[in-house]
Amino acid sequence: MKQSLLNRCKECGHTWFPRGFDLSKKCPSCAGGDVDKTGFLYLALLAVMAIGAGIFWATDRPHKTARTAAVPMATPMLHMKPHGGKIAAEIPVGPITINNEADGRREALRLYPDLGIANSPLNREFVIRYNSYQRLEPEIFQNPSWPVILAKESAAAIGEPLKTP
Repeated sequence: MKQSLLNRCKECGHTWFPRGFDLSKKCPSCAGGDVDKTGFLYLALLAVMAIGAGIFWATDRPHKTARTAAVPMATPMLHMKPHGGKIAAEIPVGPITINNEADGRREALRLYPDLGIANSPLNREFVIRYNSYQRLEPEIFQNPSWPVILAKESAAAIGEPLKTP
């Protein structure tokens, strides 16, 4: 059954649902002829609000992505092999002797300068793996060369080549 739009008399303010057609010719209360469709106004207002909300959410989406990308969520990556097929233990550290964590950080930045750029793909991957290792395997941080190991593992995962000095 078809639902008619609400009609309203402009003279007396009476509202009603007409029979059969969407607009009555006269008001059943005062018999006035100045009648309009109020339901159409509400439907148009609802459509405008829905379109406005859609535009607002569509334009706000890139800003939300940029904010959440700045602090990536820590997800366990230990069970996944990098694209290169090697895991951190199989990637050689290199000929440089690393005696403490500061040496390890300097060597990691020397090998991969993009690691020092905030929010770069390598930096994001490094942070994800760092958070994952902190939760699941904190003993890796006992090794002073852990920054180099994580940097090489992150670079292999995203397919970034080693920067040779």
